[in-house]
Amino acid sequence: MTEGFMDFRPKRVHFPRPGWNFHTIASVILLLLWLPFYLTGGSGGSLSDWYLILGLSREGLLEESQIWSLATYPLLHGNFVHWLTNAFFIFYFGGRLHSIFGEREVWRTAGWASLAGGLGHLIFQGNSPLVGASAIGMGFFVAVTTVSPESKMFPLPLRARNLRNGVILGSFIMLLMIPSLKVPIFSELGTIVVEQGGASLLMIGHACHLGGALAGVLVMRKYFAKPITLAQLRKERAAREIDEDQAA
Repeated sequence: MTEGFMDFRPKRVHFPRPGWNFHTIASVILLLLWLPFYLTGGSGGSLSDWYLILGLSREGLLEESQIWSLATYPLLHGNFVHWLTNAFFIFYFGGRLHSIFGEREVWRTAGWASLAGGLGHLIFQGNSPLVGASAIGMGFFVAVTTVSPESKMFPLPLRARNLRNGVILGSFIMLLMIPSLKVPIFSELGTIVVEQGGASLLMIGHACHLGGALAGVLVMRKYFAKPITLAQLRKERAAREIDEDQAA
């Protein structure tokens, strides 16, 4: 990779501009889908059966033939913080990916990240239903930090590559600590965490996060065969913005 490749160094957070694009529409749709559940009592309310119908689990997929759940599990969220976290990752990092490569790459990354996250969950944590778009948000985050490894992730004084590697490693370690997986040493540590009241930490979809993250790396692999310079990307972005203005 050439020095300076995608070397963005923002001094503050620049949120993407809302518009008719994936990162805006997806964030709004996910909020509109979550609101009825919130207003009717959340995961224990009158609409709770939909978490089982649209959520992804081995039982639902293999025994009840809910094939659609591979595509629908990102649509629902458990609570406001769950939605807000995923919406931030989708809007902010999806928006950055849009500004760099355009809308097609955003959709491509979202599709592969969602699929990889779902498969990861089925393999390692599929005993319980999975909902939430965290695999897509993680895919966007890792994709951006992969093509812009030297950028600083404001407000953290860390380079993007270090933050990305830390997040992936953290998800991997937390996955290994799930007691039911019986990974030597790690599962014992997980049991200690559960005994100390931290069971909720191991109920998070770490396998889903890891799958989405790995997809984010893989979908960017084509840009490393022939590294793209910052000047080339700026030229392509300018041309794309001209086309969008003319279309409007």
